[in-house]
Amino acid sequence: MTRYSILTLALVSTAAFAQAASPTAAQFQQALAEACPAPRQQTRNIRCAVEEQGSIQYRCTYEAQGADQRWASQTAILQRAEGQWVWIDGPTRCDDENPELN
Repeated sequence: MTRYSILTLALVSTAAFAQAASPTAAQFQQALAEACPAPRQQTRNIRCAVEEQGSIQYRCTYEAQGADQRWASQTAILQRAEGQWVWIDGPTRCDDENPELN
């Protein structure tokens, strides 16, 4: 195997791994901030995993602090698009449909 082939293989493997990695807590927070810029929502215990084998969507479970300062378990769906994580589904404090988070 030539030096060029080994380098190409390493780059392809790195790119595949990067695509398969779930969002970090910071990336989760960024996606949430994009979906609901204000008011800032406090979260904790964020865990994300791929929805199903071969899917590009990740299910994230977390706890969100509501306006009443109580913590509640929540679930959101994030998807990687154009190099960043995008909030696809899940309650935010911007939703009128989720008064417990407003």
